[in-house]
Amino acid sequence: MKIIKIANVLLLGTLLVAATGCGKSKALMAAEAYETAACACKDAKCATEASTKFTASAGDMATAKGGEAEAISKATTAAASCVMKASMAGLPTPPK
Repeated sequence: MKIIKIANVLLLGTLLVAATGCGKSKALMAAEAYETAACACKDAKCATEASTKFTASAGDMATAKGGEAEAISKATTAAASCVMKASMAGLPTPPK
């Protein structure tokens, strides 16, 4: 019976961690989602949609935890790079 109680506590703890995003704030989760969405884009329209969706979640930035600033910055910088690449993909190449 004791083993079942321990198993239930471990299961509940695992579900709690999974449900809260491993302790990540909404700000970090939004930045990571933006990076994932932007880097999956192959054209400017998709990149614009990813950026617009991230901009709509700007209110979540207030939930950032002190130690997450670097991770958020890294994710948004990578996303911006991906947006730039996707936006440039549709442009004609200049003559040489």
